[in-house]
Amino acid sequence: SDNSRILSDAAAGADTVCGTLSSDTTWSSDVTLSCQVFVASGATLTINAGVTVYAYPDDGSGIAPALIILPGATIEASGSASAPITFTTGVTQDTATGRGLWGGLIVMGNAPVYQGTQEVEGITGQTYGGNDATESSGTLEYVRVWHGGSVIGENNEINGITLAGVGSGTTVRYCEVAFNLDDGFEMFGGTVNLKYISVLFVGDDAIDTDEGYQGMIQFAYVMIGASGNHGVEMDSKGSASPRSFPQLYSATFVHHLEGNPESVSSDDQFDATLRLREGTGGEFGNIIVTNVPNVGVLQNECGSETRTHTLPSSGAPDYLWFSPQNIIYGATGITAFDNQDSCASGGLSSARIQDPMLTIMPGTADEDTDFIDPRPMSGSPAYSAFDDTPSDSFYTTTQYMGAFDTSLWNSDWSWLADRLPEDDSTPTIPPITGAEVCGDITEDTVWQTTITMVCQVFVQSGVVLTINSGTTIFAESTSIDDSGAPALIILPGATILAQGTATRPITFTTTSDSSTLPARGLWGGLIVMGNAPVYQGTQEVEGIT
Repeated sequence: SDNSRILSDAAAGADTVCGTLSSDTTWSSDVTLSCQVFVASGATLTINAGVTVYAYPDDGSGIAPALIILPGATIEASGSASAPITFTTGVTQDTATGRGLWGGLIVMGNAPVYQGTQEVEGITGQTYGGNDATESSGTLEYVRVWHGGSVIGENNEINGITLAGVGSGTTVRYCEVAFNLDDGFEMFGGTVNLKYISVLFVGDDAIDTDEGYQGMIQFAYVMIGASGNHGVEMDSKGSASPRSFPQLYSATFVHHLEGNPESVSSDDQFDATLRLREGTGGEFGNIIVTNVPNVGVLQNECGSETRTHTLPSSGAPDYLWFSPQNIIYGATGITAFDNQDSCASGGLSSARIQDPMLTIMPGTADEDTDFIDPRPMSGSPAYSAFDDTPSDSFYTTTQYMGAFDTSLWNSDWSWLADRLPEDDSTPTIPPITGAEVCGDITEDTVWQTTITMVCQVFVQSGVVLTINSGTTIFAESTSIDDSGAPALIILPGATILAQGTATRPITFTTTSDSSTLPARGLWGGLIVMGNAPVYQGTQEVEGIT
């Protein structure tokens, strides 16, 4: 078939699975899904640590292969940091960051959902939902789902990990969705809790909740990228019961300063990092939202829920609390809160508009960024104020904002592993990072992210270069155009406005690896030229011709 001709050798060599698993089954070696695989009620599928589950792009009739755990069935997928379980495409063509190359992982249960039962997106003829809020559908631990989200029809796509009517007895921790064409994690109703989750560069929403989802989420790390949509899209069904009530704490959302949603599967293209709508309740505390291009939090289609910045002591699920300690930061002139239509009265309005001071996080961080470190630096506002951790035993007590403190829980198993420092390493500046600049600056410019000078940079007369506090400007040792050592030169009539602070200085330094330092003469320098009197009227500056 056409499928077999494009499978990788590893996928082609694995055992092929298709159809219904009606008895207990263990996958102890790699398998390839050639069609949709259903685990029937009463059966348990066990996937051993280190196994890779490959999938065809379609089953030959336009249906995307996926693994579906039906209500009453169980999945036991317990990987480890050194041997994660990976679901991914089996195709060989350009799959490093490809999306929509197979279906996804779908777990369906019998926990409460809106209207009692529902059909899941991407699957027909199967329903989920019931009355068992504490039901267990098994375990997902150190599970990675990459390159999925195939579109199989209009408004019919498969999310990376779908948890539909899944109960709170299910364990979901240390899981990641990367490069999914549709949403990352989507919870349709149910009460399942999630901890230590990563969502990277999906086409639509990173975390999506709807249909009365009432679960807890702690330690979520999301990178949206230039073309992604929302970090969260959290919905309910107006004031209908059950009202959605996600309780999200300790999360870091990294957008893109030039972000512009390009989702082919979304029902909206609103340019907002977080979207709360359709009457959802919930709690949102200890959250960092950074690199916001336009709108931090968008609210619309509100119901009767109380929207507040003061955490109520009772009344769940009929309130939406957004902590005023949460951090929202991004491009100059962003709108922190956009409250539309029925949300305009009594809408959310308060957060800290401060740089969270993540160790290495370019404003244009994306899938091609070489190195990042999302941990807050010492002195970050992430440590100066934070919310109390809820008392439920699910939560780990924290004294900081965001998904990370001084260690990285995703450093050795995430798709980002090669771009992250070691988990126990001290936050450091990498050898080379940031947007590259070279040549003339001919219009007013603001540097608010990490910069790397790869040749001599001249700010022309009449132009203002503004460098925001905390910015680091790296420089190569030689220029790519052989113009001499890279340097920043402010020409006569030009202006530089570089105002750091004691806690957020502006730093010019070398790209050389820190293991070679201290050393001298590794780049040019900073040169400011003006029109004040000098000997003989005018002169040339040393090092610049």
